[in-house]
Amino acid sequence: MSFPKRLQQALDELGWNQSELARGMGVKPQSVQGWLKNVIPRMDKLKKLSEVTGKLLDWFFSPQLQNQEKSYETFHKEKNTLTEKQKLILELFEALPESDVNLILKKLEI
Repeated sequence: MSFPKRLQQALDELGWNQSELARGMGVKPQSVQGWLKNVIPRMDKLKKLSEVTGKLLDWFFSPQLQNQEKSYETFHKEKNTLTEKQKLILELFEALPESDVNLILKKLEI
């Protein structure tokens, strides 16, 4: 599932519109509108999005679970912790400029 679809899903679950999310995040409604059109927010905004919506950050980029008996959060907690290599990859990814992050995410296009 793509980032915009996950973002819309979060809005629907919370019963919020784009303006309400924008207010909660301290951004302009146009920013949220852009995110819903596949513009990926900067890392600081992604972290705030996670905080405001109560969703884990990686939830926004993960495919929807086929087995709906478990919530995503339960599934995530049951998974093993990250390996050292995975942690290193995440650290390197977070240090990239936003333009590079967007290119990588476009290439991966979940």
